Amino acid sequence: MKTCQRNGVLLLFVLMAWLWGEHSGGDVVQPVNAKILGQADDIARTIHIQNRRFVPHLVNFRVGQHVRLILKNQDVELHAFVPVDLLARTNVQVSGNGAPEFGKDGFRRVLIPSRGQVELVFVPKEEGAFTFFCDLPGHVMNGTIVVNSRENMLE
Repeated sequence: MKTCQRNGVLLLFVLMAWLWGEHSGGDVVQPVNAKILGQADDIARTIHIQNRRFVPHLVNFRVGQHVRLILKNQDVELHAFVPVDLLARTNVQVSGNGAPEFGKDGFRRVLIPSRGQVELVFVPKEEGAFTFFCDLPGHVMNGTIVVNSRENMLE
């Protein structure tokens, strides 16, 4: 009898989750103020990590642009992505199989496992050239993210 009750409760939860997904557009979990990528100012960029290098090592964004930055670790070793000052005091949504770290000013870095992928969704707040690097011992990998205003954007 207890097995039937447990199965019935489990079935009820599965049915409720399915119904919730169907009536909420398929996204069971979605932040309330999240802007969905796909609008005119949105941009997605992928940085590949291969042979202990970031490719490309230079990426451009605009202030106020909704960004999805995808990091794909194609090496057989663990790497880190440390964006110096770019994401300080900025709301960052992190997904994928990496391990993000946060400090007093917010997002600090993310560790990306071998063959792993991480997505960072954010809106750059300030213009400037922001260095990023891997801070693991012996890894000399770096790059730059340039954030311009709309008027100064190089296309």
